[in-house]
Amino acid sequence: MCGIAVILRVGDRPLPDPGVMGRMLAAIAHRGPDGTGSVTLDGRVMLGAVRLAVIDPHGGKQPVQGCPSARVTCVYNGELYDAADHRRTLSRAHAIADACDTTLLPHLYEEHGEAMVEEMRGMFAFALWDGARRRLLLARDRLGIKPLYYALTQDFLVAASEMKAIFASGLVAPQIDRDALDDLFSLSYPCPPRTMFRGIVELRPGHRMTVEEGRGPAAPVRWWRAPFRPRGEHVRGSVADVAHALREQLRDAVHTHLVADVPVAARVSGGIDSSAIAALAARDTGGALTTFSIVFDDPQYDERVHARAVARHLGAASREVLADVSAAERLPEMVRALEMPQPIPVAIGGLLLAERERAEGVPVVLTGEGADEIFGGYDVFRAARARRALAKPWGRPFRRFVYRAVERATRQPTGLADFLVASAPRDAAVTGAFHGLRPPWLDVWRMLDVEREPLLGVGGRRVRPIEEPPEGFGALVRDDVAELDPLDAELALELETRLPSWILVIGDRTAMAHGVEMRVPFLDHRVVELVASIPPGMKMRGMREKAILRGAVQGLLPKHIVARRKQPFMTPVRPWFFSARAPAFVHDDLSPRALSEAGLFAPEAVARLRSALDRSTPGSLEGIRLELVMMLVLGTQILHRLFVAGEAR
Repeated sequence: MCGIAVILRVGDRPLPDPGVMGRMLAAIAHRGPDGTGSVTLDGRVMLGAVRLAVIDPHGGKQPVQGCPSARVTCVYNGELYDAADHRRTLSRAHAIADACDTTLLPHLYEEHGEAMVEEMRGMFAFALWDGARRRLLLARDRLGIKPLYYALTQDFLVAASEMKAIFASGLVAPQIDRDALDDLFSLSYPCPPRTMFRGIVELRPGHRMTVEEGRGPAAPVRWWRAPFRPRGEHVRGSVADVAHALREQLRDAVHTHLVADVPVAARVSGGIDSSAIAALAARDTGGALTTFSIVFDDPQYDERVHARAVARHLGAASREVLADVSAAERLPEMVRALEMPQPIPVAIGGLLLAERERAEGVPVVLTGEGADEIFGGYDVFRAARARRALAKPWGRPFRRFVYRAVERATRQPTGLADFLVASAPRDAAVTGAFHGLRPPWLDVWRMLDVEREPLLGVGGRRVRPIEEPPEGFGALVRDDVAELDPLDAELALELETRLPSWILVIGDRTAMAHGVEMRVPFLDHRVVELVASIPPGMKMRGMREKAILRGAVQGLLPKHIVARRKQPFMTPVRPWFFSARAPAFVHDDLSPRALSEAGLFAPEAVARLRSALDRSTPGSLEGIRLELVMMLVLGTQILHRLFVAGEAR
């Protein structure tokens, strides 16, 4: 596991001094504390990497080269879980330098060309220079587990695992993208491939891109897409048979994800996702497993009783990391790691866990990320199913009654039912605008519509309405969306947007901030492809989410864990950031002076929001909406301070 950096000459200026690459690698040294290396090739390209040694700690030095005559050189961030199979095949015709999976990539390219990515099972982002063709290949794994960003200037293409390395080159200046702000205050993240910074885009998951001398960058090419099937064409079989197939595929995924020459642990929250991965890992390792869990001093967020029950059931050595009000001080560290704000700073928990894991000598952890996105585990997917039923003529008269009953039964914020009923008449127009799909998170986006135009319309700029699609959104919706079951269509969108642009950003950045590799067996592409083929009625049975997963893990975990309803992982907002105990930087970053200097938000609008938050009832819908918006304002101000103002100084 590593961090990579690239400077490719595309104009007339010569490559910069090697010290520039050194600064880029220093900016992402946290991703690779065990080694660093760089090379300049053909007067055209600079490749660099920092390394976290997981496989063959004494080998695997980067950049790596293939057969000398082929002139292929590569830098790589990831894990290749079928490396042993490739090594056996490639060694028949290639001299493999060491046991590290990185060493295989140039040889895979020599055998398969750009199609090498289709042969790879794992998580990865890499840059490969073909010296014979004078061509650069950039590629990213199927689900976007590993990040890769790039910027194009008049003379250079600059790419890296994190945007801070691109800024460290001095070739690209950090500037907040106002369109990304519109996205942030709706989607909660920039609409991909956009990022929070103007001129920097991500290479999207399952895409590759080539840049040939004299031609400039070609358009990124998709090489993989989750194979959701049209209605009526899903895999056939009994629930028991499908559950068995799923369990076997998960068992195989966990087995491959345990490969390492360093200690591997598992994160356990007490929910079914992380617990299932830990249970399969414990069986594979004969019970020799350590688990890490985040716990809170506020019982509203704490799940320790469930995490302890899982660890006890597995016979695992458990470690608990406390998150209390002092964790609020870590918000700037979180923003710097993620390179974007969050409406709820859940990533602070990831930082705390990774810090403890690294301190205890554990550089690799398995997690349950991805299960909610492939099985439909979030409340929004159940709400979407209920909404479709209640939108029918027979259901409309009962809509308010049903919503209020659910609000009381599930302890949702008071006023949520009325909010949903009031916004429902606009759904038809929204579905048309969003290319035939009602985004499952639309109601959450609508919750962020508080003082939107006064807040973001600094200088009289037009602010994109919440219910207007962001530019480029249409490219994220599948062409065959009308042929899919509604749940599959929603999950397909989830895999293109929220999963790689928010969930996996949190996981990768917070873990790698402390030199820890996070592995996600649920996102092994063979698991994803199997789940995509399962009938939606097995994934969600009535309003029971993850029904087929619960069947697959029967007997692995305590019954109450298997049956447990999902508890979203959250962190306190008002007690940590908008109370008398708030860190000093909150006052400083939200001061009229700081707001005016950044020029991103209208100070008077922020003052009104802050005053309204202080007056609102904690836990009410109004209060929650104000908390979310104010956290995004605070996070964006910190982002500007750390990257834009800091760079100027």
